[in-house]
Amino acid sequence: MTQHSHKNSNNTLHHRVLALAAMVQCAHLVSGIARKGIADAIEIETCISSIFASSGDTPEQVYGDITKLRTGLVALSRLLQGKDMGKDVQRTKGLMAYTAAMMTLERKLTRNPAMLKKMTEGMQRIEKQSEYFKGFMHDSVIAAISALYGETISTMKPRIIVRGKSDYLRHSINTDKVRALLLAGIRGAHLWRIHGGSHLQLLLRRRVMAREAVKLLSHI
Repeated sequence: MTQHSHKNSNNTLHHRVLALAAMVQCAHLVSGIARKGIADAIEIETCISSIFASSGDTPEQVYGDITKLRTGLVALSRLLQGKDMGKDVQRTKGLMAYTAAMMTLERKLTRNPAMLKKMTEGMQRIEKQSEYFKGFMHDSVIAAISALYGETISTMKPRIIVRGKSDYLRHSINTDKVRALLLAGIRGAHLWRIHGGSHLQLLLRRRVMAREAVKLLSHI
């Protein structure tokens, strides 16, 4: 009985850390687009495709191979261990702020049945659109996700203020990708919460989660 409970506890920690890594990866990509105008296309696709994985209950089901979350795991392990603070304080604060806002907005969304219904119906419509364009990464599909974000999440508080260079953020394709990635981060926050994740967990189990992130990276 004790061994079974311990195994379940390990699985829960594993799922929480991967969900948190997914959120951080989304935040990292948002930061890259806003600050430098670039982000890894494959990593963007991993995050955006997760929005359409409506039936997945574990990170593996939603994201597939955990190697796709390597960037998120690296950034998360550094954040949890405080290793980034001396190098780029603003970037680190940004990643933490984006991730915290994703968690807060996900909780508010689940408590708002009308908004959740609008979001679900919108995603079903966009999924059909993605079939027509043969993929989630078509500019028209990303623009539709961005528009849905604007009609739903953007009307809720706290509004996520993305900080970066106006040269990059004035381009609609960049702002569309940013909004789509923020929605993907909220998808990750849903996984985090259903596996018992909370702000309290981050405070009390920071070191445990840091060790788990390093352990997961060692298997990649």
